[in-house]
Amino acid sequence: MNLRQANEYTRRLFDTNRVKWVHEGTKPADTSAEKSVNVLIGTLSKHCAMCLNLNGCCFVEEKCPPKPLHPNCHCFCVDIPSITAKAECPIEKFTKYIFANGNSKKDLFESWGHSIMDSQYLQQEFIKQAILSYSVGDYELGLLNEYGQRVNIAITLKRKDKNGYVTFRSGWMVYPNGKIVLTTPYGRK
Repeated sequence: MNLRQANEYTRRLFDTNRVKWVHEGTKPADTSAEKSVNVLIGTLSKHCAMCLNLNGCCFVEEKCPPKPLHPNCHCFCVDIPSITAKAECPIEKFTKYIFANGNSKKDLFESWGHSIMDSQYLQQEFIKQAILSYSVGDYELGLLNEYGQRVNIAITLKRKDKNGYVTFRSGWMVYPNGKIVLTTPYGRK
């Protein structure tokens, strides 16, 4: 990150409005298992699974899913002072997915000079960049369905094979209270 980018991120940390999605009277789904339960509840009750799985999720105001999500939607957003972002990036996304034999993404990462031995470095780099990007709203809204909202976050890696950098999109699932979890390490350039 250069000085200009750092100044822009600092400005956005202080000048950006943030909101928390509220679906009154229900508990936020803090895990993927709880999100799956909400999908079941959504099929068996009057509650919408999308609304249930957005409950407690935090967004930069201008990058919040549109409301209402459906007729009779009673969800709303409340202002919050900041997003204390937490990112989870399972190491298996690299060791058992990106660098799995037969995966074209393995060839791509190896063409940038990275190998399975770099999995821990990649995990930490993804976490660091995702926390910062999510906190300042440097993300794109992705798929919204009954399991919740996904966001796309740009990741920039230094090439190990030669000078330069490569930037691509990664996919994350949004959970309550500023938590995001990596779902796709490499989505597209």
